Formats: sequence, C-alpha cells, structure tokens
Amino acid sequence: MDSRTLTKLPRNMLYCGLVASLTSFSIGYVIGSPNIPENSIRGKDGSCGPNPYTIQAGFPNCLEFSDLIWGFAVGSFCIGACIGGFVGGDIQNRVGRIRSLMITNFVLILGSLILSLTYHQIQFIVGRIVVGLACGLGSVVTPTYLGEISTTSGRGFLGALYQLFILIGLVLSNFIGLAWASPPGWRIVFAVNAIPALLQAFVLFTLVESPRYLVSKQRLEEAHLSLQKLRGPVEEVDVSQELDDMVLLLLGIQSKQGQQQQQQQQQQQQQQRREEGNGEKDKATSLKDTGSSEKIHHSLTITESESSILHLSKPTTQESYGIFQLLRSECRGLALIGVTIHFLQQASGINGLVYYSTSFLANVFGSENSKYITIGISCCSLLVCILSVYLVDRFPRKSLMLTSFIGLSLSAILVIISTYFDLSYLIVVAVFMYFIAFNMALGPIPWLLVSEMLPTYALSPASSIATGVNWGTNFIVGLVFPSMTRVLGNGTFFVFGAFNIFGIFYVWYIVPETKGRSVEMVMAEKGVAPRVPKSPWKDT
Repeated sequence: MDSRTLTKLPRNMLYCGLVASLTSFSIGYVIGSPNIPENSIRGKDGSCGPNPYTIQAGFPNCLEFSDLIWGFAVGSFCIGACIGGFVGGDIQNRVGRIRSLMITNFVLILGSLILSLTYHQIQFIVGRIVVGLACGLGSVVTPTYLGEISTTSGRGFLGALYQLFILIGLVLSNFIGLAWASPPGWRIVFAVNAIPALLQAFVLFTLVESPRYLVSKQRLEEAHLSLQKLRGPVEEVDVSQELDDMVLLLLGIQSKQGQQQQQQQQQQQQQQRREEGNGEKDKATSLKDTGSSEKIHHSLTITESESSILHLSKPTTQESYGIFQLLRSECRGLALIGVTIHFLQQASGINGLVYYSTSFLANVFGSENSKYITIGISCCSLLVCILSVYLVDRFPRKSLMLTSFIGLSLSAILVIISTYFDLSYLIVVAVFMYFIAFNMALGPIPWLLVSEMLPTYALSPASSIATGVNWGTNFIVGLVFPSMTRVLGNGTFFVFGAFNIFGIFYVWYIVPETKGRSVEMVMAEKGVAPRVPKSPWKDT
C-alpha cells in the first residue's frame, strides 16, 4: 500500500505524537498554575496568617505583589515564551526536533525548581520567564514535529493533540492548585511541572526523528528508515513515493526514478501518435518497461546500490530559510496568514480569562465559589477539545474557525449585556460559551495551520514568528487584563469582541482551506510556486 493513501493512524506515529505532546501538557500546566493559588501566593485570603510575608523553614509563606506587578509576574512567562519562540525555529533546524524537545525539558525542570524554591518576588518572575523559554521553544517544536510525522489523513488528529494536552495540563493544574492552595502547598503546585518533563526526557530516545527534517538535511537513508517506522511494516506499506515527494518539495530535486517515469510518459505520448500497428506494439513494450521501472521505484529494500535517490553527486544549495529570507521569499504571504491567525487567537482575550477567571468571577460569586466555577470551566473546555479532535478531521478548517470567531463574538456581547442589566449568572454562561467557542477550533487549528500551508524549508522561521507573536500578544493580554477590568469592568470585552469580529472576515476572505490538501495544493491556490526541481544525480 502507498503510504500516502493511509487512512488509519499507524501505531508508531500515534505513539510518537503522544510522547511529543507531553510538552504541550507542560505548557498548559504552566499557564494555569498561578490561577487558583493566587490569593495564597499573594497572602490575600488570610491563609498565610497574621504575618504573611515572614520567613518559615527558610522561605516566606507568601509573596507581596501589587495588582500590576502580579499581572506582570503571571504574564512574564510569555516574555520568555516569546524569546523561546523566536529562537525555536533556528534551534530545531540546527539540532533537530527530538534534541530540541530534550532542551525544552531541561529548561522546564530548571524553571520549576526556581519557582518552587522562590524566596523573593523577583525570583518568582525569573522562574516564570525560564519556564516561559521552554514553553516558547516547545510551542514551536511540538506542532512542527506533529505536522511533519503525520499522514495527510491524520494531520487534524495529531494537530488537535497539541491543544488537547494543553487543556489536560491546565485542568490538572487547577485541581492541584485547589488541593495545595495554602502555603507552603502552592510551592508544590509549581514543582509538579517538572514531572512530565522528566518523564518525556526518559522516553524521547524511543522516538524517531522527523523524516522531513532529515530530508532537509540530505540525510536520505535516515529519512527513509524514519518514515518507514512511522508508517508501518515494510511488507505492508510502501513509503518510496512519499519520500520522493518530500525530496522534490524540500530539496527541489527529482529522483532518478521520477525522471525515468517522466521520460516514459513522454515516450508513450509520442508512440500514440505513430501509426496504429506500430503504435500498439511500441505501447506494449513501453508498458512492460514502465512496469519494471515501477517495480524498482516501489522497492522497499533500499540500499546504496538499488536507489539513486540516496546518492547525491553533489550537495544542494537550497537550505532552509532564515527569518529575513522568509520575509523576502515567495512564502511570505502564507507566513503572514499564519502569523495573523496566531495574533487573533490571543487577541480574542481567552488567556485573560484563563489567568484571572478566579479573581474575575470572585467579584460576583466570591473567591471560594469562583474556584469551583473555574474548575468547571476547565473541565468543560477539556471535553470540548476532545470533541474538536473528532471535528477537525471531519469538517473544513475554515468552517470551524468561523464558528469559533462567531461564538466568541456572541459571548463577548453576552458579557457586556450581563453587566448592563446586572445579570450575574449570565456572566457565567457567557464565560462558559467563551471557552467552548475557543477550544472547538481556534485553540488547536492555528498550531496546525502553519505546517499545512508551508513547506519545511519555510516552516521553521514562519513558526518562530507566529509563536513569538502568539506569546507576545498573550503577554500583553495577561499584563493589561487586571487593569482593564478594574477601569472598564466587563466593558473590556468590547475590545476583544472587535478582534473576534475582525477574525470572522479575515478567515472568510483570506485564509485558505487546508483540510485534506497537500502543502503543494495550498501553495498553488495562493500562487506560490515550489522550488524548481534539479537533477544532481550520478549517471548509472
């Protein structure tokens, strides 16, 4: 069977996707960890005693933060994530996807230790920035790796795993935060994030490197072995044509077998124009030759003597783009679409609620009730994200994103109406709707979209820019949300609602459909030509 036509998820591909997604689990945990323990960390709920900032057992019970500094501390991990995102593309191009995930784990463990052993507000901020560096790097590498190892039919499922594991981490952080909210338990909340990083570090050696990355580095034999392991047993799945497609797209090189097939097709067309009798005879001979060539082409035992695709007579000069090269390249338009969608994802205001839902709802329902509402919202979001894993492979990406933006816009309107008419319980309904609409599509699809629109030689810098913009916008929302709600109240959602309405029109008119379509097809729709094929092969 041709590996390009696989409809079921190969077991090893699914295993690699699940292990890689442990990084997104850690990202979700980092995002949600300060939410429920906020009052205990800041000593605002009386749980730290009459002297909340005194030293006990070598560490202060609580840390003193003003609203603005707390907003900066919570959002400061986005500064690190922004930096990690911008450098992540270059790192994964230099050392590979698997080693980049290993680096992510080491940085996560370091940041978790800094936070759990926090002695001063500045140390807390430094710890958040360090774990943010890991989040930024991981949010570049994980979606890239998931997109590059996936079959065409499985891209939506693996892509949705990224957001699903973020929400699992977020929900777990809320439950652990509820159980360990009082001092010194809030330190344990931050220490727990080192556990999935340690687990992933121990099992990363069982994963295969991305075949697309290996092709981009001209390590074609390794790419073939990696692709075969991902797709299934050699006796059942033929990966030769999929590998040929990767080489043609990523290196601009056509395999010798591909050249032979083109020549044979041309010969057949010429033969068909000959006289009837000779043409039939020649056609039979041509078909016989074609069958032999295809037998060679589909050979599953690849050795140095049997496959010319593994023999470059000279190195190619078509390296992956850097960020500045991308901005001057033919792929810049597609990259801009991906970056804009990542910006709109965060400009929707979702992480303002993720970070501060407990304190936001406490103004209406009290701090104790708001904790349980927050957990209910997180669990509901997780269920919706599980549903999105089903939806994303069965409905067009554009339709799902349009539904998300429409739902977010209506939710923002409900928040404003609830304030105007003093309908407190409508606020809860609106917040639930906000999370449902976001996680149905706008949560997972932007991370999937970039890898579905761009070839590997343009993917890393585009992912870096998109991730940097995503985390940068995330930081701004996290920083200003407490101040905006204090000044504007729920009128803050006028701003977020405007961005969501803009998102409806942007997706409708600009964003291409990518479901079930190859990168080449998406590029062709937007008028982006792939690299011109070369033929630097040895004559045999």
